[in-house]
Amino acid sequence: MDNLHLLSPECVIARYSGQRIPQYQGNPLIEALPPSLDDEALIEALTLAPVFDPEQRNWDAQDRLQMLGTLSGFMVPLQRHVELARALDAMLRTGYVGRAPRTAEHARVFQAIYEKQKAGTAFRQTPTTLSSQLSSSLIGLSGMGKTSTVRRWLSHMPKVIYHPELHTYQIPYLHVEMPSDGSSIKGLAHGILQKIDQLIPGANYYEDYAIKGRPGADTLMRSVARVMHMHSVGLLIADEVQNLANARKGAQTVMTELVSAANTLGVPILFIGTNKAAKVLSLDFRQARRSSGLGITPWDRLAEHVDSGTSDWEDFLEVLWNYQWTCKPVPLNGHLASVMYNFSQGVIDIAIKLFASAQARAMADGSEQITAESIALVFQQELKLLHPMVDALRNEDIEALANFDDIAPIGLEDILEGIHRKLRSKAGAVFKVKPGDSTFKPRVAAGLVALGFDEESAIAAAESAESSGTASNTAEGAKQAMAALTVPRRPSRSKKAKEPVPADFTNRPHDYRRAVQEARLAGTSVLDKLRELGMATDLGAVLKLH
Repeated sequence: MDNLHLLSPECVIARYSGQRIPQYQGNPLIEALPPSLDDEALIEALTLAPVFDPEQRNWDAQDRLQMLGTLSGFMVPLQRHVELARALDAMLRTGYVGRAPRTAEHARVFQAIYEKQKAGTAFRQTPTTLSSQLSSSLIGLSGMGKTSTVRRWLSHMPKVIYHPELHTYQIPYLHVEMPSDGSSIKGLAHGILQKIDQLIPGANYYEDYAIKGRPGADTLMRSVARVMHMHSVGLLIADEVQNLANARKGAQTVMTELVSAANTLGVPILFIGTNKAAKVLSLDFRQARRSSGLGITPWDRLAEHVDSGTSDWEDFLEVLWNYQWTCKPVPLNGHLASVMYNFSQGVIDIAIKLFASAQARAMADGSEQITAESIALVFQQELKLLHPMVDALRNEDIEALANFDDIAPIGLEDILEGIHRKLRSKAGAVFKVKPGDSTFKPRVAAGLVALGFDEESAIAAAESAESSGTASNTAEGAKQAMAALTVPRRPSRSKKAKEPVPADFTNRPHDYRRAVQEARLAGTSVLDKLRELGMATDLGAVLKLH
């Protein structure tokens, strides 16, 4: 523990565990890693769900809306997730075989890098470097949780391990994104060096190798290889591989440099990308060969049904459906499941957004219940950008899907805020409706009916308010219509004067007949008397409902 001052917050001191597998024994890089997880622990590590209690359904809508935002990272471990985690574990440990520090093999790699530096040559594939390194690819539709699953598995692995006896820092994994322009070797090298600087205490590799002397791309990649080998990078994760398809030229050069450098170091690579990345990985035989190992199948959308048993979609939706914060939760049935699939097409990201957004709308409009209609409405109004992708999936239009590889990841928080903002402004928008608008009379009449007036009288009063031409919006129109319906009547000469209010009415503070009788005796409007007695509903609150 004397070296704690040398550690960063993300660094741990190595603790070694004996290994059962012969090829792992005696290798400090493997012995310092956490043990492989069993099935139960692996499922627990991959699971990501909100803290939920049915009592939360009694919270204010604002608090429940915030709870919906916690679904953005929701993950139910399925078979594909478990298989991927097993493959990553195997890649990491097997990649360290033969790479123990201060061994002949470790020194040989440094010598190979040095020879390339002296010769001024770049990393290029040759028949001797086409070894069977354990590398693979994770390719599939956007929105299926590829990167999220990798990050969940990596979260149980330390980012940096310090070995006091060896005086070395080990980086078990390095997660980098391919350059956005698709053709910049320097961009890739810069990204790797900056990542390592963030992990290693006091490191300044980016300044030393990328800035000083302004080296060329080949020189820079040799420096990157040396730094990666120095810190025993165990697994290189190359994300957003589809970015290489954006390059008019040079995509193959970037891929070849990366693969060749990793081959020299013996570092396994996991390529992650959308279906568009498959074209990049098949640029030539070498990349295709390297990215097809370990049996990681492409991640297509979830199938709605399978020939036997329950499908992954059914398992996923059944768990997701438990997280209802609406006041009136509804059980999952075949119709709702079918509607959810129709509008998500088995894409996990879209399904989560549909489910959460339907709840947000139900909270905001007061219905407090998920329905097939609300799911459809959310899809039509809030997820418009996804329509081309969902249509292409529904029609199995593979060519169209190639154009929609990065549509799905729309932020859930943005959708929820959009729904809340629209429904907040809806109440204000109702007062902007002017006479002549097709909704003016229905809105005014509906408000009057809600206050207890009969429909026929309400419609007539609304028409009168509109035809008067003096109301500038529905609020003023409603006031005029209300005044017309509550004009105090003058006592008729042919009839006897009204008797005083019976004593039993005055003893009934919530009896509406008391307000009517007192208004007539006082010669004021019933509405004014209702307000005086606290019996009148606020007009603005009523209009917000329509």
